[in-house]
Amino acid sequence: MTKNKKQKESIAEAHQKKQQQKADEARNHKIKILRRILALICGLCGVILYLNTLHHGFVLDDFSVILENRITKQGLKAIPQIFSTSYRSGYYLGTDELYRPIPKSIFAISWNWFGNNPLPLHLLNIVLFGITGIVLFNFCYLLFPNLVFSFIASMLFMFHPVHTEVVANIKSVDEILSFLLCISACIFLARYVQTKRISELVLTSVCFFAALLSKESSITFLAVFPLLILLKSDKKETSYNWSVELKPMLTLTAFALLFLMIRHSVLSKIASGDPSIADNLLMAAKSSDQKFATAVMILGMYLKLLFIPHPLVFDYSYNQIPLVGMGNIWFLLSLLIHVGLLVWAILLLKKNKLLSFIILFYFISMSIYSNIFYVIGSSFGERFLYTASFGFCMAVAYAFSLLSKNQNVETVSSFFKNNLTVFLIFLPVAFAFGYKTITRNTVWKSNYTLYANDVNLSPNSTRTHYYYGNLLAKDDFQKDKTDQEKDSIQKLALSELEKSVAIFPFGDAYNQMGIIYDKRKEFKKSFESYQQAMKAAPNDPMIQNNLGSLYFNMGQIPEAKACYEKAVQLNPSYSEALMNLGSACGMMKQYDDAVTNYLKAIKFDPNLAQAYYYLGLTYRFKGDQQNSEFYYNQAAKMDPEKYGKKK
Repeated sequence: MTKNKKQKESIAEAHQKKQQQKADEARNHKIKILRRILALICGLCGVILYLNTLHHGFVLDDFSVILENRITKQGLKAIPQIFSTSYRSGYYLGTDELYRPIPKSIFAISWNWFGNNPLPLHLLNIVLFGITGIVLFNFCYLLFPNLVFSFIASMLFMFHPVHTEVVANIKSVDEILSFLLCISACIFLARYVQTKRISELVLTSVCFFAALLSKESSITFLAVFPLLILLKSDKKETSYNWSVELKPMLTLTAFALLFLMIRHSVLSKIASGDPSIADNLLMAAKSSDQKFATAVMILGMYLKLLFIPHPLVFDYSYNQIPLVGMGNIWFLLSLLIHVGLLVWAILLLKKNKLLSFIILFYFISMSIYSNIFYVIGSSFGERFLYTASFGFCMAVAYAFSLLSKNQNVETVSSFFKNNLTVFLIFLPVAFAFGYKTITRNTVWKSNYTLYANDVNLSPNSTRTHYYYGNLLAKDDFQKDKTDQEKDSIQKLALSELEKSVAIFPFGDAYNQMGIIYDKRKEFKKSFESYQQAMKAAPNDPMIQNNLGSLYFNMGQIPEAKACYEKAVQLNPSYSEALMNLGSACGMMKQYDDAVTNYLKAIKFDPNLAQAYYYLGLTYRFKGDQQNSEFYYNQAAKMDPEKYGKKK
C-alpha cells in the first residue's frame, strides 16, 4: 500500500515537473516574442524619426567622396581602385590620410545603379540605423537580461538628436556601419565566451575587420572586447581565467594588425602633416597646458550635449570654442567629472562589472577623439559622439532598470503597465528628443539650409562663414537669377568670406574672394585676394589654378600658363588645372601641348565634358577633322544641354 502510494506520488511529481517545464517553456517563448517585439519597436522608431531625410540632397562631405569624386563616379569598376587608395582619392582638391574602402565602395555601387540620385543612400542610412536599434536591444539584453535596461538604452540611442549629423548625412554611413559591425562583433564574442564555438569567434573577427574597413576608429573596440569578456565570463570563478581572453584577443589583434598593415601600404606615399588651425583650434594653443585644458573642457562640452542636445551645429572650427588655461572653471569642472568617473569605473570592476563596463565603454570610445593622446583633424564634432553616446544611453537605462519590475512580464501591455513609473519619466524625454531630431533633420536638407541656419549658431567659426560664402558664390546657386539678384548674392558672399578671414586668415576664403572679384571684373581686388590666399596656403594647387584663370581673363596668357603649370606640379592629377593648361597652350598656338594636357585631364576625370569639347576644338585647329568630330560628340553625349549644338 505504501509502495503504491509512493509510486503514485512519484508519478504525480514527475507529471507536475513536466507541466512546470511546459509552463516554463511557454513563458520563455512568450518572453522571446516580447523581446523581438520590443527590439522591432526600437528599430522602427529609428526609421520613423529619419523618414523626413529621404528626399534630402547631397550635403557637406558628400561632395568630396561622391558627387565630385572621379573614382566613385566610375561605379563598380572602381572598387579595386577604392581598396588601394585613400578615402578622398579622386577628389580634385587632393587626397587625405583616411582609409575607408567599404563605405566608398557602397557609394560607387550606388552611383553605378542610381547615378547622382541621393535617395537610395539616404534610405540605406535610415535602414542601417533602424537595424542598429534592433541589434543594440539584443546586445543590451545579452549584457544584462533586463527588458527595461535593454529597451530604454536602445530607444534613447534612437531618439537622441546628437545623431542627426550622422544619419542625415550620407557620408556618415561610415559611422553607422562601423558602430553596427562593432556591436555585432561584441554579440558574437559574448556568445563565444559562453559557448566556446569557433563559428562565433569567426563571426566576431569578420564583423570587426569589416568595421575597421568602414572606419579606423573601430580599433578602439580592442579595449572594449576584454572588458566584455570579463563581464560575460563565469561569475562563479574565484579567479579570472586569462586563457578565456587570450585566444579571442590574439585573433582580433591579428586582424587589427592586418588592417593597419593594409592601411599603411595604401597611405604610406601620402605626405602627412598637422591639421590646420582652421580645422582644429587646438593647433593655435600657445602651450601644452593650454592645449590640454581646452581639450578637457571640450570633453565637458560633449557631456553637456548628451544631457542637453542644444544647439546642434555642423561646425565648431576656430574660433567658435575659445582656448582656455588651467585655471578655467569649465576645464576644472570637466576634469573633476571625468577623473571621478574613471576612478569610480575602476573601483567598480569587482563590485559592479556592468556599470564599470558602461562607464569605460564611454571613455574608450571617446579616447580617439579627445585630442589628448594625439591631435586629430578636428577639435569638435557631434558625429564623434555617435559610438560613445551608447555608453551614456546604457548608463541612463541602468538607472531606470533600478525602478523596473520584470516579474510576470510576458506581453507588451504587461511590460509597459508594470513599468508605468519608468515610462512616465522617459516619455517626455523621448518626445523632446524626437521633436529635436525631426526638426534638426530639416536643416540637413541641402548645403544652403545647413549653412544659412548654422552660420548664426556658430558665428565665431571661420569655416561656417566660409562655407556659406563659398556656396553663395557658386554658379549653380546664381543660376536663373537676374543681374541685380546676382550682384546682391555676390555681395553677401563677400561679406561672409570677409567675416571668415577676419576670424582667421583662411586661404580657402581668400581664394573664393578672388574668384568672386574675378567674376565681377574687379581684377585688382581679385589679384590681392589671391596674394593673401597664397600667403596663407602657399602650396594649394587650387589657388594657383584660380590665379591662372584671373591672368587668362585679363589676357595675360603666359602668366596664366605659368600658374597652371605650378598647380599641376603641386597636384599632377588636378584635372581642371590640366584642362586650363591645355587652354593656355591652345591660346599660344602650342596645339600638341594642348592636346597632351587635355588628354591627361580626361584620364584623371573621364567625365569632364568641357575637356572633351576643348580637345575637339584643338583638333579642328590642327586640321584633324576626324578626332575633332569624335571629341565634340563625346562632349555632347556627356552634356547635351551645353555642348549638343556647339561646334
